[in-house]
Amino acid sequence: KAVVSTQSTGRKAEVWHRYSEFDLLYQYLLHTYPSHIIPPLPEKKLTTNIWTKMTTDRFDGEYLEHRKLGLEKFLHRIASHPTLHQDTVFLAFLQKGDGWREVADSTEFKAKNEGFLKGIAASYQLKHCDPRFSELRTYADELDSRINAILKVTQTIVSKQRAVYSTYKDFAKTISEWSAFEKTLTLSLQKIGHHLDNLEGAGNVLLLDEEIKFYENLKEFANYSYSLKDFVRKYELLQYRIETLETTIETKKAHICLLGVPEAGEDAAEGENTKSNISSMFKMTPAQKETRRSKLHTELSEAEEALGPAQCDLDNFLREAEADIELWRKDKYTGLTATLRMYAKLQLAHCTQALQCWDAVSTAVSTNT
Repeated sequence: KAVVSTQSTGRKAEVWHRYSEFDLLYQYLLHTYPSHIIPPLPEKKLTTNIWTKMTTDRFDGEYLEHRKLGLEKFLHRIASHPTLHQDTVFLAFLQKGDGWREVADSTEFKAKNEGFLKGIAASYQLKHCDPRFSELRTYADELDSRINAILKVTQTIVSKQRAVYSTYKDFAKTISEWSAFEKTLTLSLQKIGHHLDNLEGAGNVLLLDEEIKFYENLKEFANYSYSLKDFVRKYELLQYRIETLETTIETKKAHICLLGVPEAGEDAAEGENTKSNISSMFKMTPAQKETRRSKLHTELSEAEEALGPAQCDLDNFLREAEADIELWRKDKYTGLTATLRMYAKLQLAHCTQALQCWDAVSTAVSTNT
């Protein structure tokens, strides 16, 4: 559910969307804005983590609330982007429930690059790659690895903290039971048990805050690594398209030169043609050669005509991508520093609550004496 406040009237309107529609919005942005780093879409199925041991039952209220927070953050990222926030399909997503899918499908965004992508192999090797994008791909791999390593360590810390708080709860129960027969310390022991029990509850609240303010924030940046890889791949496809056209032009020119050789016995092995190709050309009749030459000139012209727009597409991509990379780096710095500061404050809160608890315990004992 997305809640939208209209600036002109100040009224709020509620629209409902299924997760599949969030995914469609993400795919639309991915195809429509290739030169922008699209915010990652949260996972559909949440994994149970050590912070809350939360159920993954998709009908559970806590589970749904948790996933809603992730989807709202996804929308906020788009709304704060200087280009994406103006997109009409995105604005329609915020304002329409029924009928929004038809708005997205009407753009035919999936068909824009379909023809070109069909002709590209799953694996390809670039002859020349802009070092900025090579470094960005390497960084994306490192970002995912480093953040997941940090999350693994912090989960170990949380596991130990949770065990300590659980022990405090047992301690509180034991102290309270002791107060039943220790007549001279009954009131003090009851207060001590109460303070320790409160410490356990307050500690678990802090651990829940860690999940929302630390774990989920870092997890989002880990997911950004996939957005960065998609971003780099878009550059690679544009570069590969140019290199493919350039290779085609070179090959067609070489074939035309071979067809121009007057005698079959002369050595005209140029370009990237194999001996079998050369041999077949020499066996052609003059009429066949002319037909072949005409076809090659047509294909050469088509490749030369396509090269200009392809180079223009790449130049536009690089110009817009450079600005978006800088924007993402600033947002990442701001987000990561805020997350780390928040984590430090949460750890201080754990310590503060423990100090307050034991100070209260000391006061309870002193009061009894």
